Amino acid sequence: MAASWIPSTFISQVAGLLEKAQFTTLTHEFMVVVVFFVSFITWRHFSRSKPGFSRGGQGKFSGREGDTKATRMRFDVSRNAEPLLSRQRANEILPQVRAAEQQMLKHLEQREFTRALNMYRMLERDKRDRHFSAELYSAFIQSAVRVGKVDVVDRMLRAMKRSGMTPSLQFWQTTLKMLSSRRHFSTCLATHSVFGSLMPADKIIYSCLINAALEVGEPDRAAAMLERYGEADIDIRDHVLFFRTYVALKDVDSAETMLRKLGENITTLMLNLLLLACINARQPQRAFDFLLDAHRIEEGVAEKIVDVVSYNTVIKGFAQVGQPAECFECLHQMLSQKLEPDDITFGTLLDACILDNDMGAAHQIVNRLMGIAHRPMDTVMCTLFIKGLVRANCLPKALELYDEMKRREDARPDIVTYSVLTKALVDQHDLDRALQLVEDMNAAGQSPDDIIVTHLLEGCRHAGNHVLGKRLFVDMVASGVKPSEFTLITMLKLHGRCGAHKEAFNLVAGWRGQHGFAPSVIHYTCLMSGCLRTKNYDQAWAAYELMRTNGVAPDGTAIATLLPGMVAAQQWGRVLALAQHALMAPTPVAVPPETLNNALSQMLAVGGNTAQGEQLRAMMQSAGIAVTARISRHLPDPISQ
Repeated sequence: MAASWIPSTFISQVAGLLEKAQFTTLTHEFMVVVVFFVSFITWRHFSRSKPGFSRGGQGKFSGREGDTKATRMRFDVSRNAEPLLSRQRANEILPQVRAAEQQMLKHLEQREFTRALNMYRMLERDKRDRHFSAELYSAFIQSAVRVGKVDVVDRMLRAMKRSGMTPSLQFWQTTLKMLSSRRHFSTCLATHSVFGSLMPADKIIYSCLINAALEVGEPDRAAAMLERYGEADIDIRDHVLFFRTYVALKDVDSAETMLRKLGENITTLMLNLLLLACINARQPQRAFDFLLDAHRIEEGVAEKIVDVVSYNTVIKGFAQVGQPAECFECLHQMLSQKLEPDDITFGTLLDACILDNDMGAAHQIVNRLMGIAHRPMDTVMCTLFIKGLVRANCLPKALELYDEMKRREDARPDIVTYSVLTKALVDQHDLDRALQLVEDMNAAGQSPDDIIVTHLLEGCRHAGNHVLGKRLFVDMVASGVKPSEFTLITMLKLHGRCGAHKEAFNLVAGWRGQHGFAPSVIHYTCLMSGCLRTKNYDQAWAAYELMRTNGVAPDGTAIATLLPGMVAAQQWGRVLALAQHALMAPTPVAVPPETLNNALSQMLAVGGNTAQGEQLRAMMQSAGIAVTARISRHLPDPISQ
């Protein structure tokens, strides 16, 4: 039956040909072509007009659903073929990758890190790094840590994550311990950022990570890891890390919760960390309450929990918030528990009294310190208290403590004690009492050092006692004490104060030969300053020439000290010489511009110095110093010239 979609003329033509075929000589080949053509046209029609029709018979799918499922079928076939091709390619390159891996491992074993890294980068560009083993990555990371290439560590870890590797427990423990021991804390945290929860819940791993977060100042990040750390097999002492984190966070509530959880198993270190968390949060009273709770816990256990450090922490907290009365209450509680205060205890109490300006309480502390006969009061602790009393302007009380030290066999004053008290007495201009300390030293078989003698020389300068100062210096040198540069400065000040400029000059001139080191520009400047103070300008200039002769270059302070003196003496040639050295030297010396402009003004104010003034102005302009002196009436205008 002919279909309606085939043109009638075409059908009639084909029918006519078929009828004639019985009576004509049509070839068999033409008939084959016609039949094939008709079949093709029929197949195309039905494949487009009837859904589900496909090559080979009735189709299985229909409409858009059929198209989608057919496409999916072809994609599944292609996708199933891709792994097969990938496996075939991997099987081809795997031997090459294994050979290269062995070569890189050999380089790393021979400490040839750069060569191994270059090979890795070349293979990485060819996308072959996904076939590397965990052994190679582990060797690379450990070598990178040893040579400090933490960027390579991060790169290798990300490559492992990209390749879908799951590092072993031993790998993580070794890597993180190596990074922590070399203080690469940021890299430790970077490993956690890459792998996160894929890292095993191991106490070594998470202790390294938490410590790293605390070291870099990220306590919040450390706190986020505590839950995972708690899932590991940790014992009682491992809970210290919880308290360390709470101290950094100033989280007293969480620290208290952990304290209640551990109960009698709490250790001294955990308690002290809890107390420190309270102090950091400025809650000393709460810390004191925890201290009392710890004493109640001690009643049911064999070992003591509270120690001297615990009380010192609480006392320090009360001192920081300005509560000295509570400091003493804490001290009394400490003594009632048969705990002996140490140097830090008394020092903290003394500082609290000084800050509160409570000298009465400070005296009570010192009296208690001196009144405990059975307590081994050593020299260092007493000297520490003397320093605190001197700093608080309690010199009489410091001297009382000094007298107590002399009576005790276990706390004899040492050289530091004498030095502190000598300087304090000199500052109070009590030279006689300071000299009495020197006699005490000699009676105790000790000799003053250069520091104590320098303090005494300073006292002589204040008192204007030139003779005593010279005698002290001579006695010091005769006793074999080598004077210091500070001793020389003090002697120069003493000579200058008393007008003995020639003696000061001779002292500096012969210092290197007598004492083994050359005076510096500071000493020469001090010598010139003393001469200028008494208007001894020629002696000051002689000191300058001595300095230049001895090869000591004057600095800005030396020039600025001497130049006004030469201006006051109207020694214009010397003024120009100083300016030339300061401004025209290969390494110019910085001199205040106002000093030079004042010299120029004074020079021009005196008649007959036009040429010298022109030289000074030219040097100043050449050095880039603005000329502010009024020179229009004295010097020609350089612009008009």
